[in-house]
Amino acid sequence: MPQAARFNVMRRLLLVFLSCLTLNAVAATTPNIVFIMLDNVGQEWFGCYGSEEGCTPNIDRLASSGMRVQHCYTAPVCGPSRTVLLTGRYPHSTSFRLHHDAALYSGGGLDPKREVLFPRVFREAGYTTGISGKWQVNNLYDEPDVLTAHGFDEQLVWPGSLDPKKVQGTELAKFWDAVKREDATETTAYIQHIESRYWDPVFIRNGKREEHPGKFGPDVTQEFAFEFLRKHREKPFMLYYPMMLTHGATFTQPVVHTPDHPEKDLPHEVMFANMLRYADKQIGQFIAELEKLGLRDNTIVFVASDNGTEKSFRARRDGRVVTGGLYTLTEAGGDVVLLANCPKRVPADRVLPLADFTDVYPTICELADVPLSPKHKPDGQSFAKYLLGETQTPHRDWILNEYHETRVVRDTQFKLYNDGRLFDANADSEEQHDLAQSTASDHLAAKEKLQRVLNSLPPDVEPPFHLRSQSGFKLRTEAKAKAAAGK
Repeated sequence: MPQAARFNVMRRLLLVFLSCLTLNAVAATTPNIVFIMLDNVGQEWFGCYGSEEGCTPNIDRLASSGMRVQHCYTAPVCGPSRTVLLTGRYPHSTSFRLHHDAALYSGGGLDPKREVLFPRVFREAGYTTGISGKWQVNNLYDEPDVLTAHGFDEQLVWPGSLDPKKVQGTELAKFWDAVKREDATETTAYIQHIESRYWDPVFIRNGKREEHPGKFGPDVTQEFAFEFLRKHREKPFMLYYPMMLTHGATFTQPVVHTPDHPEKDLPHEVMFANMLRYADKQIGQFIAELEKLGLRDNTIVFVASDNGTEKSFRARRDGRVVTGGLYTLTEAGGDVVLLANCPKRVPADRVLPLADFTDVYPTICELADVPLSPKHKPDGQSFAKYLLGETQTPHRDWILNEYHETRVVRDTQFKLYNDGRLFDANADSEEQHDLAQSTASDHLAAKEKLQRVLNSLPPDVEPPFHLRSQSGFKLRTEAKAKAAAGK
């Protein structure tokens, strides 16, 4: 063999050897964990889930070059959904079966004495932990140290409470009286006075309240996230990044203009799409920052949504129009986005059939070799080995969702409610054809299998305090009216 040819062969072998060393070094290094979550947007708006709206090119690239969960269940409204994620436990275990807007209505919050959130076990394992964005499951004025108790070293959080400059004195007293009476109509009138999360936003940074005149809230949280990466790039970190986008400005204002689309008078669906485009752009910028800092290959990034879209919005998905399912246990309400990406760790183009939000806690702990707390056992099951390509076998064959008194369990095709309704979740995602009375063999088999799952579940734990939210007020008012009519 000529000398030049031998040199080229040796060169190629050396490159392969060095490449293997690099991969092994990455695999042996403790990974960083980033969990990004969008607010109030369902699968029908994401291209990687069949959307035709063209709003999520950066997220779609992460899905195609990583792992996507085809069906991921979580409670269909933000408070319970976030509690499931952070605790790894179902609503029947935590008792947060209704939305509890602690930030706005007080009355108690997610208690670090009752629940061990995953940031805490990461911090105890030596990770630096941070949060940037929306919290809501505690009132940060009532409990100023609660984020630290939950495990976050560094914090920039939108408080989500009434703005004290806008509601004070007699008006504030009227508000708390309406809350006490659970008057959904009167309390709605005050919701427009919540501290801003978008233009001229208010945040609490490590316990100190800040106002940011002239700024756009998502830009402030993005810069905090970048600062966190830069500051802690030399040691393992865990960043929880619950974005404000694409939730409306308030309960009564479903959309907001963005710096890229400053027009304020566009149709709401156009403005909502622009909000999602801005969130997608920020996620693309976040990935670019990881690359710039040399963190990309050793940071496992999760992207999720917390629940379905507002019911006033519709999007085209796989040739059909899907209406948002916020607050409902339909597929549009509780089957959310979940994907993971890390070029050197997560194989590309993988699809996990089933998972739910309880699985995230044990999964990220296994990925980071973080031990679970003996005081806290998540309900979920880790899919870390599937994520890393170490197994082709999915980790579970059913997933569970709950809201209020309703439970629903599904497999890769069928879903069964605890009231007996059975649907083909793939062919009939809008649940127009109840199969409960069908005698078809596959329907009978699915019903028997899923009913066994429902029968195996424990009863609901009673909440430690009265759960306060608009939905809770309305449900209890309706129940009182029915009881009165029955008399």
